[in-house]
Order: sequence, then structure tokens, then C-alpha cells
Amino acid sequence: MKKPTRPHILLITTDQQRHDALGINGNPYIETPTLDALAAGGVNFKRGYVTCPVCIPARRTLLSGLHPNSHGLKHYQDGLDWDPDFTLPGILGDAGYQTQLVGKLHMHPMGKRYGFDNIILSETSNSRPTSEFQHRNDYVRWLKEQGIDDHPASHGISGNGRLVHPYPLEERYHQNNWLAREAVQFLTEDRDPESPFFLHLSFFHPHPPFIPPQSYLDRYTQKELPAPTYGEWIKDHEVKPGNPQDAITGPFDPEIMKRATAGYYALINHIDDCISHVIERWREYGNDRIKDPLYVIFTSDHGEMLGDHHLFRKSLGYEASSHVPMFITGFNVNIEKGTSEALHSWEDLLPTIAELAGIDLPGPVDGKSMVPALHGDKTTGHDCIYGMCGGANHNYFLVKDQLKYIWFKKSNEEQLFDLSKDPKECSDLSANADLLAPMRKLMSEKMDDEDRAGYVLENLIPCCNQPPKQFFP
Repeated sequence: MKKPTRPHILLITTDQQRHDALGINGNPYIETPTLDALAAGGVNFKRGYVTCPVCIPARRTLLSGLHPNSHGLKHYQDGLDWDPDFTLPGILGDAGYQTQLVGKLHMHPMGKRYGFDNIILSETSNSRPTSEFQHRNDYVRWLKEQGIDDHPASHGISGNGRLVHPYPLEERYHQNNWLAREAVQFLTEDRDPESPFFLHLSFFHPHPPFIPPQSYLDRYTQKELPAPTYGEWIKDHEVKPGNPQDAITGPFDPEIMKRATAGYYALINHIDDCISHVIERWREYGNDRIKDPLYVIFTSDHGEMLGDHHLFRKSLGYEASSHVPMFITGFNVNIEKGTSEALHSWEDLLPTIAELAGIDLPGPVDGKSMVPALHGDKTTGHDCIYGMCGGANHNYFLVKDQLKYIWFKKSNEEQLFDLSKDPKECSDLSANADLLAPMRKLMSEKMDDEDRAGYVLENLIPCCNQPPKQFFP
């Protein structure tokens, strides 16, 4: 049998996993032994960002290598057709790769493959058969084949909320387990053994609903988990009843947030074990494929505020929302393991994977390959990260060296943080005009013409370590 001449590539993504929700990234409470070991065996990119921290724009960036300014979507919006000049799975397929998606794609229209040979599609653990945008769910179809007719969201836990409930069915029916099972099916039985493969294993969790299996939830409810982080710029607020369970702004009930953290960590721990199963089945004793070169890339499409600064969900430029885990590792491949502190973003995934596969790019992208870091150069990255997200809390953010600048368009308020001294963004330095001025200038330079027209220097309002009226009017 002819063996593939190019390396296999396994891209694993989670949804809504913040950078510090990995043990190797400094979290002493969460248990992620598989991901920690994989990251330690490759290059862990400690400063990976998404430039629009919500699902659809980030996934456009993944497919195209383009910044939101280039691909045109700067906020969450379903139902938009999109025809990029080329896509990551498309160029890999053209080079002879068998390309497979298992899990979440979140593109429109449903069923469009965007260059994949095949997609096993499950955008959510919910079932929305009458939805214009999410009517197909192969996971729910599989549940029905197993004789399970109950609606998978009958637990009542919101798909964007902070409430928690143990998964009501046997663990083997959980969406995380199903995704791992489908990935193993492809890797061990369904793939073409004479072709290299690109498999995108795309988990929907730890995105809410927070419905981990009972044993995982018990593990974290029994731990003394830390409270959310509250910056100096956040005032004491009274928790008031009636705040919707999916509200973006708190303050939130401390006990509910404690359970939310437990549910969030439990889902990530469960995913870690599911990934362990996938890797072990690929490398199981006695098979010939264990000698094949395989790159494994892990990251997430955005983070989760998880109650930090009385905020929840994503879309914001804060570290908890825009800073994501990112590492490259592998088996039978040449990697000089270590840690990179260079700035990288999701724009970099397409050119990186293309270079690992030995493919020339068919057109321009906004990303930079991370491959030099795999061979010893851990300093090459972007000069800065520029991002944004429209919507209720329309904001723009900029990371330059160790400074983080955030501007809220609707209120014209600004915040500034020194991430080297203040990685949790607790002390707002926007009162420092000397630090603020160059970040304002750089922000204006990075904006496209449309956004720059609304960025008027005379109208800007430094928060000066006080609560932004954007959230707390």
C-alpha cells in the first residue's frame, strides 16, 4: 500500500475556551492532563488571540486567513452567504489531502462544505429543526437512531447562560463523546489510507449550556474554586433578582457563578479526556499508522468572561474573551519544543497549516506562518493584534507589546492595561496620557476608513480606572 507523502494534520478546536482554562497556562484548578502534555511536547503559543471574539467571524478567519477587515464580518450575524477566494480545506484538498470536518462549522448555508470533502455537522448540542440557520444536527439525528426521542435541551439550561445542570443522559450520549467517536471512526476506518488527511475536530463546548456529565461536575463542585476577578475599576454592586440567565452584564449571584465555573471547567476536563481517546485510538498498539507524521494543532475560537469584572459571555477585547489557547505539537515530526511569547492570531492558522503541508498559498492572507517557532525562532509574530466586535457592546481592541487598549464605540470610553504587570486587567491606566497617546495613534492607523470615521480624538473619554458607563450607566 502506498503511504502518504505529506504529513497528516489534526486541527482540534473548542468553542469559548479562554487562554487560562488549561493547566499548562497557569490554572491550578482545572484538570487538562492530555492537552497539557500535548502542549509541552510542542510549541505553546502563550499570546494567541482572535480578532473578532465571536463564533462566525472567527471561523471565517480560520477558513480564509483573513482579518475581519478583509473578510467583511465584524460582528455576529447568521444567514450570510460567503464565497472566499480560497479556504483552508480547499487548498489542502487541491494538494491531495482528504479533508473532513467533525462538529461545528457555523457557516451559511447549512451543508455547504467550504472546501471539505465531507462534513459531519453539529453546530450545537441543542436541536433547532425549525431554525433557518441550524436545522441540521447530525448529533441529534444519531441520538434518535439510539432511540432517544427527548429534546436534548429539555434540561432548560440556556445555550448562552450561566446556569448549570448535569447531563441528563448516560455519559456515552454526550455530544463530546459523540464527536470523539466520529473522529475515531474517520481516523481508524473511513479515511483513505493512501492520502494524507486534514481532520478538523470542532467541539461545541465549553460553550454553554453548561451540561457536563455528573462525575465531572462533581469533581469541580467539590473543589474550592476561585471567585471571578474584579478589577479596581469595578465598583461594588448589589446583586438584583431578575437578571436573565444569559445576561452579559452583572453583578451575578456568587453561588451561581461558582457553579458556572465548575460546569465550565468540567466540560473542558471532559473534552480533554475525549481528546485522549482520539489520540490513543490513532496511536493504538500494533497498527502501522503509528509511524506516520502527524501534526496536532489546538486552539479555541474565543474565550469566556466567566463573571470577571461582572461580565459574562464573549465579544469583548478583554483577555478572558479574546485571548485563547494555541499550541502545535505532533508525532514523528520535527518540532523544537518550547514556549512562544510572540503575538499570534487565528489569521495565522491557514498559512501555518499550508506550510506544514508544503503548499504555496494561492493568494494573499493577513496571517503569518507560525512554523518558524517550531524550528527554534520563538520571537517571530505580529507587531500588534488589532480586533473588534460589533453588537450591544461594540468595542475595538489593540495589543502592542505589553499594552492592551480598548475603545467602546457607543460610549467613546477607553481603557488601557499593562499586561506584563496586570494580566487580569485590574488596573486601568487610561489616565496616563503618555501611554494612551501612542495607542490611540496606532488604533487609528489600524482601522479601516469606515471605522476610523467614528474614531474622533476629541470625543474619546478615558475611564481613568472607573467603571465604564458602557456596562454600568
